[in-house]
Amino acid sequence: MHFLMNRRSRELMIPALSAILLIVGVFVASGSLLAEEAGDDEVVARVNGTEIRFSDLLLAEEETAQALQGVPEDVKFEYLLSLLIDRLIVSSQARDKGLVDDPAVQRRLAYFENKALRDVYWAQILTSRISDEAAQAFYDEQVASVEPQEEIKARHILVATEEEAAAVVESLAAGGDFEALAREKSTGPSGAEGGDLGYFAAGTMVPEFNDAAFALQAGEVSGPVKTKFGWHIIKVEDRRLQEVPAFELVRDQVVGALAQEEGRKLMEELREAASIEIVAPDGTAERPTLAPQE
Repeated sequence: MHFLMNRRSRELMIPALSAILLIVGVFVASGSLLAEEAGDDEVVARVNGTEIRFSDLLLAEEETAQALQGVPEDVKFEYLLSLLIDRLIVSSQARDKGLVDDPAVQRRLAYFENKALRDVYWAQILTSRISDEAAQAFYDEQVASVEPQEEIKARHILVATEEEAAAVVESLAAGGDFEALAREKSTGPSGAEGGDLGYFAAGTMVPEFNDAAFALQAGEVSGPVKTKFGWHIIKVEDRRLQEVPAFELVRDQVVGALAQEEGRKLMEELREAASIEIVAPDGTAERPTLAPQE
């Protein structure tokens, strides 16, 4: 990944809370459930008279979320609709052949019934635990535990060779304007913005750039700095402590982090109350393998 971040991306970052509010696969409430509750469940297709509804598309989207991540919405819609049409054609023929009572079908039905019950019930109980007050309290607690980091606002001029960098330094020493030179000379994506990198914390940039930039005080300009991207001249314009984002700006991340924590506690409670027996827990018997072994 390029060490320079898009300016808008930087503005949307929440660095003071990013380590705390990281969401890893948290299931709060599925989009399909919300859509069904809203009652907007129109028919999108019919296959031999059987309806496919918008809620079916949302369930298919939930099923294929990782595979379709980043796919444009129109392409995703066509793919999911085609998937459901094909599935309905084949499943209808399977019913006609009497496969509903086949043991393999019954085993899968039982598996997916448990999954559906778990998903819906899990969303309900987690949602009941996560009020606005609880989210605000969690946010306040995490903010209080965070030590604000210093960040700097800097510009840079990126060129290909040390000779070019030295020439830029000479131009600046002769009274050249940093922003103007960045627009004229810099090969980096920030060149069009006068080399503006915005505010960033230590560790955001590659080590050589980071060390040189944070060694400067506001108003100072570095000499040539070499990184794997080329040669940089860096100007620091400001130093400050990071601002903690307001609750309203990070509410979704807070709710996700709280859901992760509440989900962990809830599962511990449910496991504690359940009778669980794992076969051969001491390893005296071989476990079945999930894939053929050579």
